[in-house]
Amino acid sequence: MPPGTVERVTEVWSSERLAVGRRAWRLSLAGTLVSSLGSGLTLPFLIVYLHAVRGASLPVAGLVVALSSVIGMVSSAASGSLADRIGLGRMLAIGLLLQAIGTGLLAIGGSIAEAAIAVTINGAGNSAAWPSMNGLVSNQVPPERRARAYALRFGLLNAGLGVGGIVSGSVVSLEHPGSFQLVYAVDAISTAAFAAIVVVGLRGTPGYLPDPGSVHPHEDAGPRGYRSVLADRRFLGFLACGLLFSTFGYGQLDGPWAAFATLVAHASPQVVGIGFAANTAVIVVLQLAVERATRRWRRSRMLLVTGVLWSVGWLFSGLAALPAFAGVPAGIALALSLGVFGLGETFYSPVNGALTNALAPAHLRGRYNALASSTWPLGGLIGPPVAGVLLGSAAPVLWVPVIAVGTAIAGLGGLRLGRVLPPEADRPPLEPVDAS
Repeated sequence: MPPGTVERVTEVWSSERLAVGRRAWRLSLAGTLVSSLGSGLTLPFLIVYLHAVRGASLPVAGLVVALSSVIGMVSSAASGSLADRIGLGRMLAIGLLLQAIGTGLLAIGGSIAEAAIAVTINGAGNSAAWPSMNGLVSNQVPPERRARAYALRFGLLNAGLGVGGIVSGSVVSLEHPGSFQLVYAVDAISTAAFAAIVVVGLRGTPGYLPDPGSVHPHEDAGPRGYRSVLADRRFLGFLACGLLFSTFGYGQLDGPWAAFATLVAHASPQVVGIGFAANTAVIVVLQLAVERATRRWRRSRMLLVTGVLWSVGWLFSGLAALPAFAGVPAGIALALSLGVFGLGETFYSPVNGALTNALAPAHLRGRYNALASSTWPLGGLIGPPVAGVLLGSAAPVLWVPVIAVGTAIAGLGGLRLGRVLPPEADRPPLEPVDAS
């Protein structure tokens, strides 16, 4: 081998494993669609439900919602360790069942304290299910198909959420509190259905149980496992980028952006709804096309493009606040803002799960995915308070340049990460394949 050449690490998949993995992957997609349709019914309404139906004040309702993120962060490390012990499939089933129980408890009704318990259970389930599903995908498809697999699942997830949101918008009414309980009950049933698909359909497929051949004999299932993860400086760099993307990207997407649009740009709630519809539409329509067009790109460059697009999207929101853009132009700018943000998401989704699992050894896959997923709730805790300070200041328009710079820094960090990533992690296999 010539000096400076890095040998590419490949995984050899037998035809039998490819067939079993393909069947498992299709079942995972079916479960994702079923559960996302249910989640879309309830996603926009938790604070409204707690306030208008359960009788909690808005500050208390906000604290209960934030509790889910806190529980997710606290329990993610334990979930990752347990997933490496008992298997990603089993952990996914446990997480989905916990989510179904928590959502079902919200449907039953009761006091705000009972609602807090339900949200706590739901948060713990989410911290177990999401990273386990990401790890399981890497066991269901070979390396050259993983980026497309993560992109396809992300697009399908957003399609289900979008359809569910449209349905719930025509069903839920403050004049009929029972309508809230109905959609939460349907959400619980859809999540339980996904759990059943996992338990019945995925049992015995790759990743459901730990692979005995991948476990290191001296690997302790406790703290030493996470010490091994945290010793991976390349992964720590990716975590830092992920936290910046979560804080200045996803952490600003719901409450802060809507607050800016309505309070600073003086947009109507209908314009806010159009903005989120544009975001979902861009993801659903363009996700697979973007993945196909960027299949030969370095993942570090895709992180850079994500940061640039998100910065541009936030700057469109800033245009909406200018007096010259008042009225219809402001609405168009706000819709473009979330549309461009959605385009950035189509670049981010093939990288987020695939790069994590490209760096993760098989016996630590649960822990790697758990830490990668923990950046979402952590960013969700940091981002909104930062936005609150900026939006509540004498110059609320400063929110735009601050978060635009934040996402740009995240993108530049991703580009710099490419200098230290192994070639097989930064540049995925080049064979154009179909993961459907």
